[in-house]
Amino acid sequence: MKNHPFFKTGYWLVASVLIAMLLKNSIPNFWNAWLIALFFLPAALIVKFGIEKANLFKGIKKWIRFFFIAMLSLYWGYVAIAVAYWYFLELKGDLLDKVLISPVFIWLIMGFFVLLEYILFNKSKPKEQETITIYSDRKKTTINISNLAYIESRAEFTIAVLIDGSEFKNNVRISEWEIRLGDFIRIHRSFLVSPMHSTLNGNEVIVNANWNLPISRTYKQKVLSYFKNSIQL
Repeated sequence: MKNHPFFKTGYWLVASVLIAMLLKNSIPNFWNAWLIALFFLPAALIVKFGIEKANLFKGIKKWIRFFFIAMLSLYWGYVAIAVAYWYFLELKGDLLDKVLISPVFIWLIMGFFVLLEYILFNKSKPKEQETITIYSDRKKTTINISNLAYIESRAEFTIAVLIDGSEFKNNVRISEWEIRLGDFIRIHRSFLVSPMHSTLNGNEVIVNANWNLPISRTYKQKVLSYFKNSIQL
């Protein structure tokens, strides 16, 4: 509920008021300071969305993007200051607080409110597990969970089957797989399937259009309920 756009918009309006209170000592009155604070918001949004996009990259490209984000946000901060200097202060340089033209001041303001928004609105968002590591044929193997089709239990061992047909024999019990792969569906004492690659077909689950796996009576109601709810969603 708190991630609704209405709450985030409200947050940034409150942030602009707080920024205006910081600027009030340098700007003639509160309303003028608040208008300047609104000019600072694009800089904050540049920092916010820029960091999110930059985190998709690695190495030197990532740091180059961080540099451009910093420069672009600083540019917009100076646009806000220029408006204050030209319009509200009527080009009277002696009235312009030197703190305002400090890049550190601008970055501290932007960084504080972007970080606070992240803490308030993203703190409860769990980080999704992307890979899982097992030992197969005495070798440590890391598997991308999105590539897993299903897990099959065979007596003393299990087999992790990927969507490309690759198989990895391991000693992890299917019950432990079920815990580690929380989103996967147990359809049989011997099968645990990926919901991402599965469809229901009568008393079977078809995985990646290649494997027809049986649903046992023990898990039938749970499986039927899952696919019924997923269709409604």
